[in-house]
Amino acid sequence: MNISDNQVVIKNGLIDNYNHYAEGLDSKNWPMVRDCFADEVLIDYGPISAESGSPDVPRKTEDWMKHLQSVINGFDITRHMITNHRFTLTDDQISCRAYLMADHVIFPDPEMPIAGPQDVVTVVGEYHNHYREIAGAWKIFKSELVVHYSTGNMELFGVSAQRVAAQSA
Repeated sequence: MNISDNQVVIKNGLIDNYNHYAEGLDSKNWPMVRDCFADEVLIDYGPISAESGSPDVPRKTEDWMKHLQSVINGFDITRHMITNHRFTLTDDQISCRAYLMADHVIFPDPEMPIAGPQDVVTVVGEYHNHYREIAGAWKIFKSELVVHYSTGNMELFGVSAQRVAAQSA
C-alpha cells in the first residue's frame, strides 16, 4: 500500500469515527459512543464540559460518557450533523477538524413528532479531534469543541437536565 492509499484508509477511519459518534449520540447508543474514545481522554468543549473536569487533565472515558448522557438523555431526539472534515496527517499528529450542527428537540407531545421553534435548540460549532490507533481502530484521545453560536430555545437544556434528574430519582 503506498502512502496515499494509507492516507485514504486513515481518513476514512476518522470519518467513520465521527459518524459513529453522531449516530451513537442520536440513537442514545452509549456503547457505540464509548467505542469512539480511548480509555482516557482530554475534553475541552468550553462551558459544556467545564463542570465535568479540567481540559488539561485526562479523564476516564466512562466519566465523560456519564456527562454526555446527562446532557443528551433528556431530549426526545437529537440530530448531530458533522461535515467538512479537514485532516492533519503527519508523523507527529493525526487529527481532524469538522463542522457541527446539532438539533436538540423536546416535543410538546411525544406521540406527535412535530416541533415548533420553541421546541428546538441548535448548536453550531467545530470539533477538533486527535486520534490514536488502538487495536486496529482510530480512537479519540483529545476532543475539542468550539461553539460558534446557538439558536432556538436555550431553556431546553435545563428542561433536559430536569428530565434526566427525574429519571435518576
